[in-house]
Amino acid sequence: MRSRIPVLLTVCLVLAAISGCVGQAPSNGAGSGSPTKTTETTQTGSFSDAKAHEVVDDIRAKQRNISTYHAVEVEKRTYHLSNGSTYSRTRKIDTTKKYVDGAMLQRREYFSPRSRTVIENETSFITYDRANDTYRVGNRRSGGPKHYFISGIYEARNEFEAAFEDDSLSYRGTTTVLGHEVYVIEFDNPKDPKNASWYTSQFWIDTESGALVKSKTDYPVPFERTLAELKNGRPTKGTTSDDGAVIKNATVVFTYENLSVNEVLPEGTFEPPENATRNGR
Repeated sequence: MRSRIPVLLTVCLVLAAISGCVGQAPSNGAGSGSPTKTTETTQTGSFSDAKAHEVVDDIRAKQRNISTYHAVEVEKRTYHLSNGSTYSRTRKIDTTKKYVDGAMLQRREYFSPRSRTVIENETSFITYDRANDTYRVGNRRSGGPKHYFISGIYEARNEFEAAFEDDSLSYRGTTTVLGHEVYVIEFDNPKDPKNASWYTSQFWIDTESGALVKSKTDYPVPFERTLAELKNGRPTKGTTSDDGAVIKNATVVFTYENLSVNEVLPEGTFEPPENATRNGR
């Protein structure tokens, strides 16, 4: 029986998964490598790339041992237009997570489109406005992941699981990305791309911890819209020569800078600043 990769979220993934202009990490070739032996294995005999499923099982086992996590998530999304040009957006989120008693605590500091921090602790959901030094408190949402796992991009949240179940994974060896030795896993082209639950992707995953270091995904745009509509969120006349161009497809690259796991977190990580002003009840 095939193992299943836990479904996302969100960050992702997601989800859902809002900036600083950070350069994309250079492309990296893949070398040879083998995963650490674990007690959990997949029955690999029927898979077209048994090594890929063996490596994924190794990754999953290591992810369960992650108790704390920190990384600066940099997303660069590039839209390919009908006139041959491209349009890109970059965002950056400083993310800290802690897994305790079957629950996930997290702190996400957004740098775009506005400066804010979102915190989930044992009891509350807190939104902190850094510009005004104020915060609001709500009830914590139920559910959520019990341990770290790799989520898909926003447009295909179940992609890792779907590609695994469809036997569409390929293992490309190991290489180095952002100072980490990583496994390289690819999602092959889906058999029915219009109705696929995943897209053509590459994942660079830390061999030591199982944490995601980088991913790249090419995906189709689900419905036709112009660049001006993307920028403004509604049909509108554009102001540049590219604004009237139709978006054909897109590429999204995530890199996880300053990645660390299982380190002691500073006191107060999952609380608003002590001197901040609380709004509302």
